[in-house]
Parts: sequence; structure tokens; C-alpha cells
Amino acid sequence: MKKWFVLLMLLVSTALLAACQNTKTDLEYIEDKGTFVLGYTDFPPMGFLEDGEPTGFDIEIAKLVFERIGVKLELRYIDWDAKVVELKSKRIDAIWNGLTITDERKLEMTFSKPYFDNNLIIISKTGSNLNTIEDLANKNIGVENSSSADISVSKNTVITGSVKEMKKYNTSSEAILAMNAGFVDAVIVDEIYARYVVMKNNNQYQIGSAIIGSEQYGIGFRLEDEALRDRVDAILDELYEKQLIQPISIKYFGVNLFIRG
Repeated sequence: MKKWFVLLMLLVSTALLAACQNTKTDLEYIEDKGTFVLGYTDFPPMGFLEDGEPTGFDIEIAKLVFERIGVKLELRYIDWDAKVVELKSKRIDAIWNGLTITDERKLEMTFSKPYFDNNLIIISKTGSNLNTIEDLANKNIGVENSSSADISVSKNTVITGSVKEMKKYNTSSEAILAMNAGFVDAVIVDEIYARYVVMKNNNQYQIGSAIIGSEQYGIGFRLEDEALRDRVDAILDELYEKQLIQPISIKYFGVNLFIRG
């Protein structure tokens, strides 16, 4: 009888321990492991490698946030096409790299408040005169695979029905390189990225007048990670109120573009 009683107590203790572990919030999970893994790809100026080191607007802001949470920030370069798999498998804890908020993505992740307004535009070589959607007829265009530009263009029958070919690349930077090499005539990309490219390469590129779509950036967390999301949002609010984010925006864009949605 005593043996069965001890066994029963062990089973109850195991069940209670498992229940306690299951009731831990996502924020407690991050605090317990002591690290937060941020997923990013090559998308300057939001996140990119410079001299082999990760940097960019989003990464600098994330460093401020996790200093205040008190956990180590780890940066993991990911294949953008596999970002949801990386997030769900817990190889990363959030996607924070100029991630566009869409209805489709809301089914797979929970978003922070929007922090950037953005447009999708046409970038081409100076003198190409590719300004409008109509100008893209019979042209080869490039987009980043699984990006908001890819999604928007794929749904735009005017563009898909008139262009010669839409080519997809792993990153927006690769699409620009393909344009430089003559494989595509123009790239449809986020305006924030395009203006950064133009600023870095004076007179080499031009931005068209057409707006293919409007969007907002947010941080993507796992669907169940609402406590972590709320904590990050609260810290971003505090940083913004204390004027600590604005100088970083000016550093990368020349003006403050950060918003609190």
C-alpha cells in the first residue's frame, strides 16, 4: 500500500509540475532561457550585415528593448521564405526586419502595434523612364520572394498581365543586383528600402511615381506570445516618449519615420 501511495504521489507531482510549466507565459519563457532570438534577413536599412556584423534600424531598436527586459539579444539570419517555420519551431522568437502586417500573416503570427508606414514602389536605373505601372508593360521585373511586394504584385492583374516576366529573388538586394546585371528592368520594393538604396548610390537609380500598395511594418511574434508582444510594445512606447528612438530614425532616414499605431 505504501509503495502504491508513493507512486501515486510521484504521478501527482509530475502532473502538477507539467501543469505549472504549461501555465508559464511566453514572456516568462524568454526570461527563463535568458535570450531573445531575433530573425532578420538582408533588408537594409532595417537589418543587414555591415563588415560581417548585423546592424540596421530594427536591430538598434531591438537592442534598446531587450536591455530593458534584461535578457540577451541574439541575432539569427534567416531565409525570408522560411520565416514562419523558423518562428513556429522556436528557432527564433520574433521576426523583426521590416515585416509587413497583412491579413494572411495575422493567421500565422501575432503582431506588435505598427511602427512604420510604407509604400511599394518601382525602382529602376536612372534614365529608364519606368515611372508608372503602364511603363512596366513587356518589361522584366524583380521582387523579393515571399515579400509584401511579391504578394501585392501577384494579386495585381494589371501588372501580371502586362509584364514580360516577374522574377523572384532571395532578397531585395539580390533583385537590385539582378537589375544592375540587366536580368530585370525594374524592381518593385518597399519605398523605405528604395530610398536608402538611392541615398547610398547617388544618381544611379530612380524611384517611379506609381504607388503599387501601402502597408505598415510590425514585429511578428508567435500567435500565443501575447504577453511578450505587450511587453515589447510597452517598452517601445516608453522609448518613443523619451525621444530615444527618433535619433536612430534620423540616422538611417534623415527624418523621424517611427510611429506608434
